Amino acid sequence: MGTMLEAPGVTTLELSCKEGSPSYIPGQFITVYLPELATPEGKAYSIASAPNEPLRITIAKRGEFSQRLCSLQPGDSFRALPAGGYFYSESKTSTLVMLAAGIGIAPYRAIIINTVRNDPERRLMLFYSNRTIADITFHRDLDDLAKAHPNLTVHNFVTREDPLPAGMTHGRMSAETIIHEVGDAPDPEYFICGSIEFVRDLWRGLKTAGVPEDRLYTEAFFGH
Repeated sequence: MGTMLEAPGVTTLELSCKEGSPSYIPGQFITVYLPELATPEGKAYSIASAPNEPLRITIAKRGEFSQRLCSLQPGDSFRALPAGGYFYSESKTSTLVMLAAGIGIAPYRAIIINTVRNDPERRLMLFYSNRTIADITFHRDLDDLAKAHPNLTVHNFVTREDPLPAGMTHGRMSAETIIHEVGDAPDPEYFICGSIEFVRDLWRGLKTAGVPEDRLYTEAFFGH
């Protein structure tokens, strides 16, 4: 097990599995169990790595469970269920419109890395909201990917810092802004990942704007 600090309070754990590399689809999560804590149902963490990379989960230290998980040392172990969840596209041609706030970026890293490697012609649009520039998880990785892959665009929204560098937007993202930016991109599918409030508000806004429910995928994070 290895650890990497991604942003203030955000850590990536690199994991090895006793039973070999697990099978998963980018966008899925694993459920982690720590028997010493009073959380018998475990906690779900999105896989942040593509299948061609070492297995990684990226964690915001917001509660006892996540803090304990981030304190594990190389050689420590825990039990986890196989990957699950349905937060991915079954289409091969749709435009992936990915909306994230904070640690909600984790599954998108896996999706983006996997897509630019295996389907570089596919259109990817990431809209990512954080409080400050320092809070942008995978900031350099995302910038480098967008520069190297013209079919990937990254739009950063920053709510508590101003002025901002060119290319960043001050304030919260809205459904209207997303719809405008997507424009006539072919066959868009919308993925929303973040806090319950973030997911709820954007889901409602996009649905009100005319996006069909079967084009909306959601994943909400609870306090860990």
